[in-house]
Amino acid sequence: MTLIIYAHPYGKSFNAALLNEMCKALTLKGEDVKVIDLYGDGFNPVFTTAELALFSRGESSDPLVKRYQEDLRHADRVIFQFPIWWGEPPAILKGFFDKVMLPGFGYVKRDGKLMPGLDIKRTLVVTTSEAPTFVFDDYFKYFKMMYLDTIGFNNYTWMNCPGMSTGTLEERRKFMADVVNAL
Repeated sequence: MTLIIYAHPYGKSFNAALLNEMCKALTLKGEDVKVIDLYGDGFNPVFTTAELALFSRGESSDPLVKRYQEDLRHADRVIFQFPIWWGEPPAILKGFFDKVMLPGFGYVKRDGKLMPGLDIKRTLVVTTSEAPTFVFDDYFKYFKMMYLDTIGFNNYTWMNCPGMSTGTLEERRKFMADVVNAL
């Protein structure tokens, strides 16, 4: 199954159109597709004191966390899709990693070492930004190493559409076609 983790609040954005095109293309290919819409689900990325007390046991009282973990267990491929704001993903996506990738799920301890808890075969990260793509190269190397690799998101590809307010419709269409072709 392909799981898309989507983090954008506005349903009429380019990101929303891109999500719809990816879902359409994957469905036409006969793939099973599921979307986690963090904003649409009303996901709260902030730990409460009670939730944090459960963290070290690898537990959560948030039903969305449990649902997201189940979705991830069944995924062969994960696509993260989000805008880059202030040089990073939206805070809701950081909260997703904080709250969902619990000990015993996102990572496990074996022989005194932390090991990935998941084995996602392919990972695609699709972003939009205002700044040129090269500006974020170092951040996305860090994102891959500190987030994706440590949890078990394998065979990583990152695609970014820069110049969201200054780019042309044709540039956005080309990016959308490139993403669909990469699926």
